Amino acid sequence: MSPAALGGVVFDTAAVVGWTRRLPYVHAVAWATAEAGHTIVVPAAVAAAGQALIRPDRLDILAVLLELPHTVVTGLDTGAASRVAAMLAGRSDADGLVAAGHAASEAVSRNWPCLTARPDMLRRIDHQVLVDPLP
Repeated sequence: MSPAALGGVVFDTAAVVGWTRRLPYVHAVAWATAEAGHTIVVPAAVAAAGQALIRPDRLDILAVLLELPHTVVTGLDTGAASRVAAMLAGRSDADGLVAAGHAASEAVSRNWPCLTARPDMLRRIDHQVLVDPLP
C-alpha cells in the first residue's frame, strides 16, 4: 500500500512551533489527523529547527507532539539528504532551507499536504508540494 493511500500530514517548522504555542488550527489538524488514524510526519530537520526556535519552557509541549502514537519523525539519511539536495540544487541559500526542503520532500514523496506558514517558499522549492497554509 502506498503512503498516499494511508493519509496524513507533514508538519514544517512553523507548524511545530505553532503546536507549542497552542495555535488552534495546528492542534485541530493534529487531532483530526490522529482521530482519523492517519500519520503526522515531522522531518528530523524540522524537529531540530523547531526545537532551536522554541522557548525552553515549551519543549515539553514539543515532546508531546513528537511522542504521539500517530507521529513519525523521519530521519535525514543518505537517501533523504539526496532528495533534499536535489530540490535545493543551485540555490545560494540552500543551507538555510534544509528544514523546509526536508518537509517539502516528505510531503511530495507521500503526496500529503504540508502544514506551513510559508506555502510560497515551499512551492518554490518544489512546485508539486501540496500545502495547507496556516491561517
